Amino acid sequence: MSMWTSLEPASTTVDPGSVARVRLRVRNTGDTVEEYRLRPAGDAAGWTRVEPDVLRLYPGAEGTAQVEFAPPRTPDAVAGPTPFGIRVEPTEHPEIRDVVEGQITVGPFAELRCELVPLTVRGRWRAKASVAVDNLGNQPLTVSLSGRENGDALTVEPEPTSVQVAPGRAAFTRLNIRPGTVSWVGGTNKHPFTVSVQRAGVPEPTELHGTYLQPSVLPRWAMAVLSLLLVAAVAFVALWFRAVPKLTSSAREKAGASHKLPQKEEKPTAPAPSKEPEEKPEEKPEEKPEEPAGGDEPKDEGPAQQTIRSGANGGWYLQANGGSQVDGTQVGQSPQWTGEQFGRNQWWIIHHYPEDNSVALESASAPGSVAQLKPNTNQVELMAADQEQLKSGQLPPHQKWRLTDTNDGHTRIVNLSNEECLTDLQNDKGALSWKCADGPNGVQDWTIGEGP
Repeated sequence: MSMWTSLEPASTTVDPGSVARVRLRVRNTGDTVEEYRLRPAGDAAGWTRVEPDVLRLYPGAEGTAQVEFAPPRTPDAVAGPTPFGIRVEPTEHPEIRDVVEGQITVGPFAELRCELVPLTVRGRWRAKASVAVDNLGNQPLTVSLSGRENGDALTVEPEPTSVQVAPGRAAFTRLNIRPGTVSWVGGTNKHPFTVSVQRAGVPEPTELHGTYLQPSVLPRWAMAVLSLLLVAAVAFVALWFRAVPKLTSSAREKAGASHKLPQKEEKPTAPAPSKEPEEKPEEKPEEKPEEPAGGDEPKDEGPAQQTIRSGANGGWYLQANGGSQVDGTQVGQSPQWTGEQFGRNQWWIIHHYPEDNSVALESASAPGSVAQLKPNTNQVELMAADQEQLKSGQLPPHQKWRLTDTNDGHTRIVNLSNEECLTDLQNDKGALSWKCADGPNGVQDWTIGEGP
């Protein structure tokens, strides 16, 4: 048994968001009827489709299938040449299966999103902020940043001043903000500032506007209190000097008058001892009974945050790529714990709905957003969910999943809309749903835990 295959053309180009097609020819050179199954393989398999995917050929007959490439306008379709393959698997004689190889070149596109975090900062002596730069294109971008000072009132210094961002990744730059002078009295001063983000090759920069609030060292209420204390001190001193008794004598000597001396020495009579005033017993202040310390009622913290790790190659973490919180953020995987860099982008809140034995996967870094299948695709992304539906479980099927235990202690995560398993592609770009394997499969077997 044998077969003959041909790919026409063997290479082609396509722009993200567009479609390109090539033709695959298969000839049955054997002497029995054979059925050939056609499957895409390689890095482009996620956005490649073969139609029809099964050819049934008589001996000597030839069939044609069309291979369609539709790369999404996302960082998943990296710009440049990408090899691809089409598996041709005979049903009757699988030992002669073959892979037809070709090359698809994806055109580049650039898309940049910048965000100032936070928009308003506060500090008496200095303040810090950050600029998040997200590369939503499919090629690396170099970005330079500069701060625009508001005259001599403010200094804004980015650190570093230039960053290179890979496709689908984010970079952060720290802003050091210092006022020109210290405000000692006078309330809170407001200083607007601007940060320019310049992408290489683009003449017009993106400008981000923020506000720096500088409180005075001594607030207005402190000055009012000091003034009242000063007035009270002056009044006390004045009253003190009025109340002091005068010690001058009322007897005056007349000029020229002589004093008569006594004839006999008389001993002065000792004055009678004055009666000491009775001491009143000290009145002790009434002791108020101590009120029992009351504590707030414990609050329901809701579902705990958990990590989701695949069972392949040490366990890749399921994450919200780049720590982003906007709709359409790709849900990907990373072999490392990135919680120190992006906060809670690898923590998930699992909401259980016993009515239909389903769950929703809410990202802890984007509260209110759940992992869903992007409509009409098998790509997994974050999307804001209706809060009432998230609470009641009345979410649409593409936003709900079913947890199924495996025999080896792992968990399969199955989407309700297509009954396919969440699959770890072993890269940090994007997760997909795929047909569930019959037996153990490390990239479809997940471990749900309480930490890294």
